[in-house]
Amino acid sequence: MPTFNKYIKIENKPVNVATGVEKAIIAAAAKNERIIAVLEDMGFPGLLWFKKNAPERMMECGIVEQNAAVVSAGLAAEGFIPIINSFLFANVGRAYNQIRQSILVDRFNVKFIGREGAWGETGISHNTVEGIGSARVLPNLVILNPADDIEAEKAAEAMLQYIGPVLLRQESSPSPMRIFAADVPFDIGKAYAVKDGKDATIIATGYMLTEAIRAIDILEKDGLDVGILDMCTLKPLDEEAIIRVAKQTGAIVTAENASIIGGLGDGVAAVLSENLPTPLIKVGVEDEFSQSGKITPEKDDLKAHFGLRAEDIAVSVKECIAKKKRLAKRK
Repeated sequence: MPTFNKYIKIENKPVNVATGVEKAIIAAAAKNERIIAVLEDMGFPGLLWFKKNAPERMMECGIVEQNAAVVSAGLAAEGFIPIINSFLFANVGRAYNQIRQSILVDRFNVKFIGREGAWGETGISHNTVEGIGSARVLPNLVILNPADDIEAEKAAEAMLQYIGPVLLRQESSPSPMRIFAADVPFDIGKAYAVKDGKDATIIATGYMLTEAIRAIDILEKDGLDVGILDMCTLKPLDEEAIIRVAKQTGAIVTAENASIIGGLGDGVAAVLSENLPTPLIKVGVEDEFSQSGKITPEKDDLKAHFGLRAEDIAVSVKECIAKKKRLAKRK
């Protein structure tokens, strides 16, 4: 059995990340009357609470995401904390220019909750995989991608305490297992070492932390000691943590339920190339669109299609270790 670090309390049963986000928003909204729920013809975390307790703090903008962004900028300029919830393709993708011009330039305190991932019942149009890459290039935007309901609650709390624009990404994916203990610390911009290793390190974000943990069981059978680094904050990346695990193991595999173009893998690669060149393999969606998977067997098939299983991570880890050994021989 692998030995995990402090604050890891794995329960191998599915959990809903959205419940953690909802819990944090209700708790914060109950204390802070400046928090405004901005709807875009969608549900909202804590919607029933807002209807019952603060209906005056609900604003329905409809399927006009550009308008919602500008309205939220105006609210933030007056000291409110607007939260926009929708599919990431809608509340960020459709309003990309308005977010850039009306929110990010002035660093207004607007919060986004955007849902996306490689599969889901709403198909290619709604389940985008390019959200991380398109959002990471936007200045002044913090990006969070929690791995389970506990981390989601902590991340949402931190998002609402942080002064400035934040995107919290929720994944349309099979539900992750619960990984963290309730008292796990969380700081924006800080990665957490789930497990230390010697042979390689998997740097995972969001749902893929579940698959990374499952991959450890596979790799241990082959006598490999592999670490895991949880990268919930996708921007700003914890460069110190990335360099630290690269020094420890000399082989890095990144894992994300998103396009590998412009995502976590590219971000880690940039850090390593500038500071400590290290063998790296990226696990994620290749240059293709997401697909629709309404029921579990379809989602499992798509997980295999996109190469997002624990088995796929384990193969990449072995390949990366082999690459490390080949490079060592050349020196």
